[in-house]
Amino acid sequence: MVKTIRLFGTLFSMSVRRSVTFRADLLFEFVVTVVAGAASLAALGVVYTRTDSLGGWSAGEAIALLGTFQIVSGLRAALVEPNLRWFGEQVKSGEFDALLIQPAPAILLASLGTYAPLALLQVALGFGVVCYGLAHAAIGVTLTGVVAWLVLVLTATIITWATRVLFSSVVFWALGLSLDVVYEAVWQFARYPVQLYTTPLRLLLSYGFPVALVATVPADVLARGGGLMAVPVALAVAAGAGTIALYVWRAGLRRYTSATS
Repeated sequence: MVKTIRLFGTLFSMSVRRSVTFRADLLFEFVVTVVAGAASLAALGVVYTRTDSLGGWSAGEAIALLGTFQIVSGLRAALVEPNLRWFGEQVKSGEFDALLIQPAPAILLASLGTYAPLALLQVALGFGVVCYGLAHAAIGVTLTGVVAWLVLVLTATIITWATRVLFSSVVFWALGLSLDVVYEAVWQFARYPVQLYTTPLRLLLSYGFPVALVATVPADVLARGGGLMAVPVALAVAAGAGTIALYVWRAGLRRYTSATS
């Protein structure tokens, strides 16, 4: 375990050094991140010019939710997407074979072996948006609420990783099938409170594909005083999602035949 942690620490360090080498990219990424964040806030602001509540959420609460979504999205973009976005092509071309002989679990190398550190700018922006939302709504947060929120953000990241692995593992059974577009479309539902959607869709996003745990539940605990019972539930869901992802991955590997053999 210690060797694995050191390995991924080294890989992340290499990614950071590679990224900061291109300072123009760093500046461009910063500008794009700020513009995208401002556009999201502006769009939410337009909605609240027509209503005082969105699914029972005030403007400040919804902004805190948006910031939480941006944090988890930034972690996904920095840690997961640089790997699984190209996973299907790696399997088709045979590049995946090289991961199977490395001295580390293949599932970790395939899903967390490469990083995009510049995407962490979105995480920093997300924290700023959360603080702005709390200040906008004059919400007094507690230490317990902040700790619970941080734990829920961590579990949301784990669930994001696990579900992304599940969607990507489909390539083991259907080589030409990619569900990346579907995953991205479903992911965008997490940008708004799940209470906004119709009951069937809300149930699906809460229990089928746990989009509610990405931003709605963490923001509810932080900004609206939601019950702390959400923490153990989210931890259980994260553990279950990780276990299922590992099981499906292993089942997929048993079906995999080297593209280079």
